[in-house]
Amino acid sequence: MKILTVCGMGSGSSLILKMNVDQIMEEEGISAEVEAVDLGSVGGYAADMIISTQELASKLEDFEAKKVFVNNVVDKDAIKVKVMEALK
Repeated sequence: MKILTVCGMGSGSSLILKMNVDQIMEEEGISAEVEAVDLGSVGGYAADMIISTQELASKLEDFEAKKVFVNNVVDKDAIKVKVMEALK
């Protein structure tokens, strides 16, 4: 599974999301390649899931991947709930 974590510049909240998602996938025993990218680069990747902040939802709606939008990139428990729901 390929997961993109996305933020405006690809170096702030997307990296925090990546670290949290990596931990979540490991805890759940799910094999996933997680990559942090900037908003402008998303179209250059084939992904199964895109995880980003709620503020970027409208800018990511045209992409085919499943999408998860979070309000707080450091709240691992909330991220986990949303990601696991999307994987069902």
